[in-house]
Amino acid sequence: MFEGKFADRMDFLQPSPIRKITAIVSDVRAEGKKVYALNIGQPDVAAIPAFGEAVARKATEDPQVSYTAFIGEKYLRETYARYLNNYFERKNVSHFHIDTHNVAVTVGASHGLTCVFLALFNPGDEVLVFEPFFSAYRGFVVPSGAKLKAIPTKAEESFALPPEEVIEKYITPKTRGILVNSPCNPCGTFRTAEEMDMLARICVKHNLYFISDEVYREMVMGDEEVTCVFEVDLKNDEDNEALKNLMICVDSASKSFSLCGARIGFIVSKKEITDKVSHVVSNTVTCISDTLQYGVAAAYDEVLRDPSYFKKVRAVYRERRDATMAAIKEYLPNAVAPVPEGAFYVVVKFPEFEDISEYAMYMLTKFNLGGETVAITPAAGFYMTEGAGKNEMRIALVLGPEEMRRSIQIMAEALESYKEYKKSANADPIKKL
Repeated sequence: MFEGKFADRMDFLQPSPIRKITAIVSDVRAEGKKVYALNIGQPDVAAIPAFGEAVARKATEDPQVSYTAFIGEKYLRETYARYLNNYFERKNVSHFHIDTHNVAVTVGASHGLTCVFLALFNPGDEVLVFEPFFSAYRGFVVPSGAKLKAIPTKAEESFALPPEEVIEKYITPKTRGILVNSPCNPCGTFRTAEEMDMLARICVKHNLYFISDEVYREMVMGDEEVTCVFEVDLKNDEDNEALKNLMICVDSASKSFSLCGARIGFIVSKKEITDKVSHVVSNTVTCISDTLQYGVAAAYDEVLRDPSYFKKVRAVYRERRDATMAAIKEYLPNAVAPVPEGAFYVVVKFPEFEDISEYAMYMLTKFNLGGETVAITPAAGFYMTEGAGKNEMRIALVLGPEEMRRSIQIMAEALESYKEYKKSANADPIKKL
């Protein structure tokens, strides 16, 4: 038996509930069941071919694997800056330009956000975040000693942000930043241009860092594109200049190119901030793989020449989204499910539930329909407010349209079976996730 003592911070670094479910899925599959795993945001769309081709070429032509620049290799930072500037040009944004020194490369966006928190915040500082939010944010903030402070949004209101005066009520002398994710994991909601303008005004007024997590920027399902933080124009030179010192964009190649395992992320901001981020990189992971940076640079080069890869991926997820929403309407008519505009997730709320975790476990471990069942993620882990999200689930659009439809059908059958099971006096207790 281990008798050692762990650091207090480990109380805040709990295993991800998503990973817990993944372990259970493996056990259930070993029993012979087919599991539609909608619990994890791992894209099943093929990675852009340019990445693999470039990695193979680099490994063959350059047998030495060397240390790299702390801030990231210049060729990748130049290519990424061209990509972002091209994005602005496409949207007729002319008031902001990204230079190479505005870009720092990190080990994925997760490491990037951790670096930002370490570079900008002291123990006890507060960062405002809108719930539901990506559950791993809680872990990213721990090394800095800062704290997240949640502002609720509601499924019934399509997770729109509250008014400016409501947000300002959450600001205290300890508040140092606002973190926004658009499109949002877990709910797929866009932050509108008006909402981004509002947040920018608040940040300038209260001198708060405006951190925008845009890892799903290219994962949109309609005609509208994401409003990048650098598109915000407050129509006032003094305010815009102040805003430049406060804006930080977080991005990654993971979702855009189906390269989750490559772990290449980007922090985009003023040079003074990206320099500090690179100092954190050098003191945490030393540097980032040259081979993988080379592959990701090739991926961005490819979409700059021919953006059809993004168009194809968007069409795939749009078809899945539409099939899923139609199935929810047919099989789960009492559920509340705002239509996602981006990312590849849907949050589904069941008003009749007190705690969906038990149903999720029942469906995964005790139920099957023709030898098939479904894994979903209870949404409570995406909230900080006590009791919030307990009757909600997140499903990931990571299977084809017919499989998504079949999954929703199984969920509906499992729901009726679960209700009957709960009525039984002899029913065994069900573990919660």
